[in-house]
Order: sequence, then structure tokens, then C-alpha cells
Amino acid sequence: MKIERPAYPWPFFVAMGAALTLFFGFHALFPVLPLYIIAIGGSAADNGLSAWIFALAALLARPLAGVLVDRWGRKPVLLLGAALFGSGPLLYGWTSGMALGWSAIRDDLPTVAINSIQLLFGARAVHGAGMALFSTAYQAFVADLLPPGRYGEGLGLANVATIVTMVAAPPLGEWVVRELGFSTLFLILGAAGGVGVLVTLTLPGRGHDGHTDAVYPRSAPRLSTEQTGLGWALREPGVRMGALGMAVLGVPFGAFITFLPLLAEARELGGTGWIFATYALVSSLVQPVAGRIADRWGAERTTLVGLGLTALSAVGLAVGNSRWMLVSVAGLFGMGYGAARAGLDACVQGSVGPALRGSAAAIQYTAHDLLIGLGGWGLGWLASVAGYGVMYVVDGGITLLGVMVCRLSAGRQRVGDEVPTG
Repeated sequence: MKIERPAYPWPFFVAMGAALTLFFGFHALFPVLPLYIIAIGGSAADNGLSAWIFALAALLARPLAGVLVDRWGRKPVLLLGAALFGSGPLLYGWTSGMALGWSAIRDDLPTVAINSIQLLFGARAVHGAGMALFSTAYQAFVADLLPPGRYGEGLGLANVATIVTMVAAPPLGEWVVRELGFSTLFLILGAAGGVGVLVTLTLPGRGHDGHTDAVYPRSAPRLSTEQTGLGWALREPGVRMGALGMAVLGVPFGAFITFLPLLAEARELGGTGWIFATYALVSSLVQPVAGRIADRWGAERTTLVGLGLTALSAVGLAVGNSRWMLVSVAGLFGMGYGAARAGLDACVQGSVGPALRGSAAAIQYTAHDLLIGLGGWGLGWLASVAGYGVMYVVDGGITLLGVMVCRLSAGRQRVGDEVPTG
């Protein structure tokens, strides 16, 4: 007798729960961390460098994470990532405490500021590495549980857990800092990270092929040890296309999360918690729908439309001169980012088997991290020289150029596939 399996078994939702708690602590820092860097003597360029350090740590950790996920299984990497990712806010709190201690002992405030920023950069590196480890294993873990033809919808739904917390976390972060201070916020977020680690512990262990005996039998074909790793994943056209698209998407995403609080402060538009919340809500609603569209109508079309919307939103940020205009543009950005990410995730995970899922996710999001970091560094310098309006116009132009490159690359790939060999 044939046994009907649920579309999404219980580990799918438990993994989402772990992601919810961990990303809550991450998102609560969005509107306040740039202001904290400024408060301890940093600059717009330091904020750009902070984003670059976070992304660089993630960039360096992801390739190793992908290989370990495929060779050792999903859960060990999930646990390590959860521990580092969840402890990030506590490290920021320790940095804050060190700064206060030094300021009580020494009157050399510039030196204190420099030391505080350097310590914060170190905490950013640990936080970034933890995020990369957890999110890479999370992609592979979730993809293992999805039936063929539903990667877009399933991954889009799973990605909601990594974004929806931004609806409430940034406003809460602003309120806690305003009423109780940075140190209290870091302690609260550290506790949330601890919960995330405990939830991750309840997930079932997974074999090298990615399947859990309690959920699905080990019936999927396996590659040999020599056929796993980053090199084999890069042979898949879908992985290469996904990496290119995520690289393009990294530029506007980095500019949005890093410089939006500073843009609002420069234009005297108030806090940005509700602006981030609007982006998160729209992106969370769009991703499962866009994923289903990608499954039925094609990941490429979904991705290109999403990237086009993110480019348009960058131009909107350049000219936004009211709080409600920024809220509207954030909604447009959420729609574009959600559609593009759902399409790219479906493209990548739908093109590989279980033995390459970790490596494929590592390649895809390494490209994303690289352009977040490089974009944040370069755009931060441009903002310090020409202002945030010019910076966001350039951001939109870069994204539009990337859309054209992705379109041409996809066209050449199809032509290459149609050419007979022999």
C-alpha cells in the first residue's frame, strides 16, 4: 500500500522555528547597529567596512560550510552555525561593555573609539561566519525534504523564516535601545539566539546523502566522494546562473540594509524600523507565491522580474524625501528581492542532487555575500563623497546592468544547450 507523505514533514517546520529565533536577533540590529557605530566615533565609511567584514567572514566560511554539509551531514553544521550566529549579539554587548570600561579609566576618547570599533569588527566577523554556516546548511536541509517540482515554493516558504522577523524585530530593537540602552538589547537578542540553538538540537540527524531515515528513505541516487564538492557543483549551469543572479542581488540588498538608517537620519525622516518591517512583510508574502510561479513558469523569468524591481526601488530611495515614500519603496524592494531570491533558489537546488546541495548553496550565497561586502565598501565610500542620493542612483544602475548580463548569460546558456554534440 502506498503511504502518502505530507508535502512538508515536521523537520521542515522545526528548522523554520530555529531560523526564526536566530534571524530575529540578526534583524533587530538593522536600524540600530549603524547608529551605534556612529555613536562610538565611527563614520559612514566605517559602517560600510562593518558590512564588508560581516560579508567577508560569511564569504570565507561558506565554501567550507558547503563541503562539510555534503560530507558530514546537515545537523553538525546547523548546530555550529546556530551557536556562532546566536552568540553574535552577546559579542556586541561585550564590545559595548569594554568601551564603557575603557572610557571610565581613560580620557583618550579617540583611542577608545578606535578600540571599540576594532572589537566590534571582530564580533561582526564571528556573527557573519555563524550566519553563513547556519544558512548554508539550512538551504540543504530544507531542500532534502522537498519533492521534485516544488523547490521554488518550498524554499520560498522556508525563506520566510529568515525574513519575516524583520517585521517586528527592527521596531523592537529601536524601542529597547531608546528605553533601555544597547547593552540590554544585546542581552535580549543573545537569549533569543540560545533558544535557536536549543531548537536546532531537536532536528533529526542526516546522512551524507542528505536524507533522514525517519522522514524519507535513502532512495535518492548518490554521487561518489570524488563527485562532491564545489568543483562538481560549478559544473551545473543552474548553479552558475544562480551564483550570477545572487551576485547582482547582493549589491542593492547591501545598500538597503546598511545605509537606509543613515539616509533617513541625513534627511531627518526619523527611525527606519517600520520601513524595514514593510520590506520584510512584503518579501515574506511574495516568496512562496513567487516560488510557485518559478516552479510553473520558470525560475529565469521570475528572477529577472525581481531584479528589475530591486533596481527601480534603488532609484526610489535616491529621491525619497518623506517617510511614507521610503515605506512604499521598501515594499517595492521587498517584492523584487523576494521574487528574485525565490527564483534563484529554485534554479540552484532544482539543478543538483542531495550530494551537492550544500556546495551549491555555498556557491550561490558566497556570490551574494561577496557583492554585499564589495558593494557596501564601495558604496559607503561613494556616500561619504557624493551623498546618499547619488549612491542609490549608482546602486540602481549597477543592478540594471546586472539584469542585462543575467539575461544575456541565460540566452547563451540556452543556445549552448541546443547545439548538438558528437
